[in-house]
Amino acid sequence: RAEAEVGVPGAPVRAVAIVGPPGVGKTSTLVKLAVQLGLQRRLATQVISMDAYRVAAGEPLRTYAAILGIPFRQTDTAAGLRQALTDGGRADLVLIDTPGFGPNDTEAALDLAEILLQYPEIEVQLALAATARNADLVSAADRFEAFRPAKLLFTRLDESSVFGAAFSEAVRAAKPVSFLSSGQRIPEDLEPASGERLIDLLIGPDAG
Repeated sequence: RAEAEVGVPGAPVRAVAIVGPPGVGKTSTLVKLAVQLGLQRRLATQVISMDAYRVAAGEPLRTYAAILGIPFRQTDTAAGLRQALTDGGRADLVLIDTPGFGPNDTEAALDLAEILLQYPEIEVQLALAATARNADLVSAADRFEAFRPAKLLFTRLDESSVFGAAFSEAVRAAKPVSFLSSGQRIPEDLEPASGERLIDLLIGPDAG
């Protein structure tokens, strides 16, 4: 099932946090969303980094925000997030970047999940690499269930031609797929998911 949107229906601001394992391309995907859903639609857009887990982790997003001319905030606390959301009260679209949490980062992941869950107006989407093995996708999805993600977002489609494991996980998790990211170009390498596109990927280029 495809559902190419972000934000909680009925919320005053479209706000989404992208969570996921390390190395899946969350930050670049978030920037693509900022351009496609924000700037190209002429919506006031704000980006927030909650990645204080690594030294200077928020700097790439800060740089992108400066290039795009949109507000940037960094915080790793509930109070800081509330302040950022309040200060960005005129924003139509708020995009929140998060650290990449691996299997050994459970405590830090749960701390951030607890913060985000205080804000029901923020939708959480889980980014997963379409190249990952089935067992790794299942493990990651189960770990990130603490964030209660509403949708899945698949990245790195350009690195594979076989996507059965990815879409099997979407079925297992019973979550719609929102977007598909297939490279580093911003914003070109991001497309909304659709039922037809998902079927094409699942069947493969040699079908028929």
